[in-house]
Amino acid sequence: MFTVEFESDATVITTLDQAGELNDVEVILDEDSIFFRQWSDDMGSYDLVEMSEQQLRDIIAALSKPEGAYYAS
Repeated sequence: MFTVEFESDATVITTLDQAGELNDVEVILDEDSIFFRQWSDDMGSYDLVEMSEQQLRDIIAALSKPEGAYYAS
């Protein structure tokens, strides 16, 4: 299950672990960056990863590639 919310300065996609074993993951898209965040029970705060749109496109493209190094155009 996932939700999509449009806020004034960002779009927030939240994906829920349907097995209930992992915390929700939020993907926050703003004009400049993409953020992935997930609550860490151990740390009592969010783990946060920031990336560019190009990095996200690389990850998506990598899902269909065999092992190796690639340069995406």
